Amino acid sequence: MITFGKKMSFRPLILSLISLFAVGSIIAGLFGTWGWLAGIMVFVVLVVVHYPGVLELEYNYFEITDHQIRYYDLSSWWKKFLMIFSGTNTPLVSIDLDKVVDARTVGKEQGKGMSAGLPYSNFLSAFSGLISTVRNLYWIEIKLEDGQHKYFSLARDKAYETDKTISKANLVVDWILASKETR
Repeated sequence: MITFGKKMSFRPLILSLISLFAVGSIIAGLFGTWGWLAGIMVFVVLVVVHYPGVLELEYNYFEITDHQIRYYDLSSWWKKFLMIFSGTNTPLVSIDLDKVVDARTVGKEQGKGMSAGLPYSNFLSAFSGLISTVRNLYWIEIKLEDGQHKYFSLARDKAYETDKTISKANLVVDWILASKETR
């Protein structure tokens, strides 16, 4: 089995709850009970807007075996929203390799890190992993018998281990294509 990406955890939910209590208690200390409303609003923005938007880059785990590809279904906002509350219990969806017609890698093979010489604020450095991921977009694209195309992001892995990710991706594509030739 070959794996890519990061498995889903309860981290987004925990960080959202911490934000709720931190913002809520600070503002409630200054303005009374209405401060908790501000904390709840921060929680809602994180859970409804921020995390569904970045889950595809941060938690895009998938695995490939001799017979199938298993991955998180990130096809709709609702499914991403539910993943936040499911955490480690998020189910994987599978595709039989028999249904795959073609496979290829998409994106540039050279990696881009963040420039170490530029001064970044503490705020921006908190998002450095996400920024590096966006700067290293790379996918495995598969085409299914029914004409559907599925894209599996390797950006997170590529941002951290470029050469290893590229060679694993090429191995997987060759493996999938070789399994087509033997059938």
